Amino acid sequence: MEKVKAGFIGFLGRGGDPWAGLEQAAKMGYRGTENGEFILRNGDIEENKKRMKDLGLETLTVGTMSGESLEKDGVESIIKRAQDIGIQNAVVFHGKAYFTRMNREASYDDVMKEIEFLQKAAEACNKEGIKLAYHNHDREFTISFKGLRVMDMILAYAPDLWIELDVGWTTYAGLDPVDVLYRIAPRLAAVHFKDYLPGPDVQVPLWGSEEKYDMPNFCSLGSGALNVRGCLKACQEIGIKYAVVEQDFMHALTPMEALQVDYLVMKESGYLE
Repeated sequence: MEKVKAGFIGFLGRGGDPWAGLEQAAKMGYRGTENGEFILRNGDIEENKKRMKDLGLETLTVGTMSGESLEKDGVESIIKRAQDIGIQNAVVFHGKAYFTRMNREASYDDVMKEIEFLQKAAEACNKEGIKLAYHNHDREFTISFKGLRVMDMILAYAPDLWIELDVGWTTYAGLDPVDVLYRIAPRLAAVHFKDYLPGPDVQVPLWGSEEKYDMPNFCSLGSGALNVRGCLKACQEIGIKYAVVEQDFMHALTPMEALQVDYLVMKESGYLE
């Protein structure tokens, strides 16, 4: 049984040389990144792909911020971006359920319309050999319509859409992420590992404004509520290639310190390559 590889998204921050950050991450032991697309596009793609490969890193996905952004840009855009880089995985990072955290209402009709669109988008991607996945947060598990959680609606009504399960948000929603991993294993494209400190939420700035909203108090793996070892064991048994670590904002460590801790905690579990 193959061990899981370490991947990451974020952590590099804005400004500075992203290649220096990639090199640091590769030396720590990371083998994949979801940051890759935009770094590769900054210059000659083919030369940058070689540079990434020489570091021992793989670009894992192309992504779009939301279902709305995918609809606005067109499905053909994300297909082309994936083909330009030569990868087979694309991700929608937020759905309408998530934005209810920002006091944007989402009705049953709103959610169903988005799910129907994502199913059509996934069908179009499949025809080009690309897996389109949906990244969850807590609200897909805590919001229900007509007796069904939003996540179950996605699984039922968008059968060609894959899932990039965030086990941290799943834990925060009150579910056992290990159970969820096994339950939806046939639909999993990737898994994000994120941890948070139990207790009160923290206030963080709303995107592009001074308004704030509640978020979990994110922290490095192993210092919070996430069952890291159990989730890694499940990932290995299911056949997930990468455990992708993510931390929306730092708690006490710098981004590179947190990235190092995350790798070491996963390595210590015995399930990481």
